[in-house]
Amino acid sequence: MKKNMLRAAAIAAAVFMAGTVDAFAQQSVTLRRTIEASGPAVTLGDFFEDAGVAAGRAVAPAPTSGRTATFSPRFVQAAASAAGLDWTPPPGMTAILVAGRGGGGATARFQTTSTPTGDIAVRRGETVTLVYVAPGLQLTTRARAMSDGGVGDTVRLVNLQSNRTVDAVVTGAGAATASAN
Repeated sequence: MKKNMLRAAAIAAAVFMAGTVDAFAQQSVTLRRTIEASGPAVTLGDFFEDAGVAAGRAVAPAPTSGRTATFSPRFVQAAASAAGLDWTPPPGMTAILVAGRGGGGATARFQTTSTPTGDIAVRRGETVTLVYVAPGLQLTTRARAMSDGGVGDTVRLVNLQSNRTVDAVVTGAGAATASAN
């Protein structure tokens, strides 16, 4: 009888462990080509196709209509992983922009450093999206370019809100990033 109880306990433990392994299996997902917040919060379902039961999991407050929010690919990857989703940012991706709810068809764009150098991505006088990056923080604002620049080039920009001049690295068409010193 003791042998049968031991056998039953071993079988129960094996069944439990098999279920536990399946519960922690990562589900592969694909980042959407356009990202618009579907409600008052940006969810994993807004970011990813096939997010399954994790689709409704809130990640951050949604930007207001007509605005965008910028997310670090590492932040989005960590949020996905915590929900059991498997996603790795493609090489060169520097930011993911999410359009506010009801933005009239506004779509997100992916800022990357993979555009060939030499092509002008920011033109003098053009209004660009400027992302300030500091440890644990990203702020997005609009700025005016003081010179032309290709991806990877450093250009001078004037922040349209503070009227301050800042040096920033061009990350894509109409986009640049400045790091906190």
